[in-house]
Amino acid sequence: MRRKTGVLAMSSFILLAGCIPGMERQEDGVDIEQEEDATEDSEVEVSPEIPSLDNYYRSVLQDGKYISGAAREFHRDVVYNRMDLERVEVGMQELASEEFNQDDYFFREGQFIDSSELNSWVMRRNEEDNPLGLNPPLGEGESFEERESSQPRVLSNIIEHNYVVENNEGNLQVGGIVIGLSMNSIYYFREENEDGTYEAWQDKEIDKETSLEEAQDIASQIVERLRSEDRDNGALENVPIMFAVYREAARDSSLPGDFIATGTAQPGEDVNNWDNLNETHYLFPSSTANEEQREDAEAFNQFRDKVNNFFENFVGVVGEGYYQNGEMRELSIEVPITFYSETEVIAFTQHVTDKVEQRFPDISVEVEITSSNGAEALVVKEPGDDPFIHVY
Repeated sequence: MRRKTGVLAMSSFILLAGCIPGMERQEDGVDIEQEEDATEDSEVEVSPEIPSLDNYYRSVLQDGKYISGAAREFHRDVVYNRMDLERVEVGMQELASEEFNQDDYFFREGQFIDSSELNSWVMRRNEEDNPLGLNPPLGEGESFEERESSQPRVLSNIIEHNYVVENNEGNLQVGGIVIGLSMNSIYYFREENEDGTYEAWQDKEIDKETSLEEAQDIASQIVERLRSEDRDNGALENVPIMFAVYREAARDSSLPGDFIATGTAQPGEDVNNWDNLNETHYLFPSSTANEEQREDAEAFNQFRDKVNNFFENFVGVVGEGYYQNGEMRELSIEVPITFYSETEVIAFTQHVTDKVEQRFPDISVEVEITSSNGAEALVVKEPGDDPFIHVY
């Protein structure tokens, strides 16, 4: 389950001291470069293994510092919905674990595509001004709306993750790359006036089939670019490149979007093994959940009613259900309360835990209890396990 917290236990670092070779072609991977300000005495290591409620990749560190991605600032500027950016970044790691075992691979933010290059890729293609654009060129039409809506920008963002392994010489090298293709489900656009002001926002819906078709074509182009001889002398030719295709939610959505497909280009090959994914998020309570997930919606309503019985005043209980192949796998619940005393919070947390075990015995559930002062308690329940409870 996508947790925000967990039970922590420290263990030792793996240290890989000394000079790390530069970018060189390897039979099974690419040696990682040090940061520009690194010295010969710099240490490259991976973060300590932390048993938690999730299995997270251990991160590559240099001199105890986290190595930020080459396009770190870019993503926050192009993705409108913060929930989408968080979901796609975490979801990429979840999907990567199916290709790159967490026992053998370590995580590092992407280092091969920088912000300038990434910006040109997500812009519209223009043979004169931006031939590397991966979005379609501007369409034809007499009006601004016709030109934009006839050829909507399908691609919103590209996120790169590197997965690193330790070779026989004790050096870390890139053994895999995951590219997240964040696609627009709705393309928003507005016209700029001569005086610098803007007209009202307009939008164009993009269906799921178009998103998938365009993403597959974009993935093939990215593989060709990353494996070009002009990029570090073809150093990525023998590195598998996995793609995770994500459809962003509407701007006014209270839920994140969904991953719709994955595919991997094995060394020397194009992406030829696409797998469609079926995941959905539902808000509880909502009319959509009542219509499409009636049984789960009723169970949530019963849980909400039981929780509300604890207080004289109504408590707003909101849930987000995560579904795979039509079945709910995870449920995140937020319960805002008015804080009166620590003993009341403890008693209420026990009450909530009891109702979670009764109503949702077979799915992963996380309940955050909050007040105007901040977080008050956390309840986490995994199928078959005793609940984890923490009162702040």
